[in-house]
Amino acid sequence: MKNKFWVLMILVSTGLSAQNTSGKIVFERYTYWVNMMSKFSWMTSEDVDREMLTWGKDQGKYSEKYDLVFNSKGSVYQKQPNDDNYGYSWQEDAFVITKSREEKTVKNMITLAEKDYLIEGDMQKYKWKILNEIKEIAGYLCMKAETTDPIKNTVVHAWFTNQIPIGDGPEGYSGLPGMILGLELNLNDVIIEASSVTLSDTDLALPFPKKMKGKKSTPLEYNTFYAKVMQQSIDRKRNPYWRLRY
Repeated sequence: MKNKFWVLMILVSTGLSAQNTSGKIVFERYTYWVNMMSKFSWMTSEDVDREMLTWGKDQGKYSEKYDLVFNSKGSVYQKQPNDDNYGYSWQEDAFVITKSREEKTVKNMITLAEKDYLIEGDMQKYKWKILNEIKEIAGYLCMKAETTDPIKNTVVHAWFTNQIPIGDGPEGYSGLPGMILGLELNLNDVIIEASSVTLSDTDLALPFPKKMKGKKSTPLEYNTFYAKVMQQSIDRKRNPYWRLRY
């Protein structure tokens, strides 16, 4: 198996990957709420069974779509406009991740506990371990890597391809020798995968939002407040991710 793995890596790296430095990737994000709740320490097996009976058939059934537009200098990751609100109107939480790979910085707009934050600072660094597994996503051969979420202390698995030689990806994750096309957060709580990849021969213009506003914060300040809100909910035996983005 190891020999097959490395042969496939060589085949991938000998392609025209050097040209694939700009494009648009559509990601679909699936949330498995019962899987998530089952990992809370206060949930009994009876609680989990009840939630599974009530919500189990619907978890992971619907997805949210996000666009990652990237070029040789940076990227913008944001949710696609949602026109299917079933006749209702409401303000959706902000989640926009912009990166400058030249300066290794981010400028993000994220809603946390019903308040918008404008987060500017250095790009998050992750310690990745590349694993001996491969699979295909959106027509690209991907390799598996593992890291730990520094706030939630949960395992994150990423599937990346060096056919797109940009160390970027969805949800703010980056730092691998190729584009991340799939994420598995805490094994099976949230799964994000590319559904389409469109590459460009020229550098695409990045679709920065016209307005980036919110309470100004550094990544460290934002992460500290996120951890505080999360712990407060856990102390009250409540699912923190009803208020926080997982």
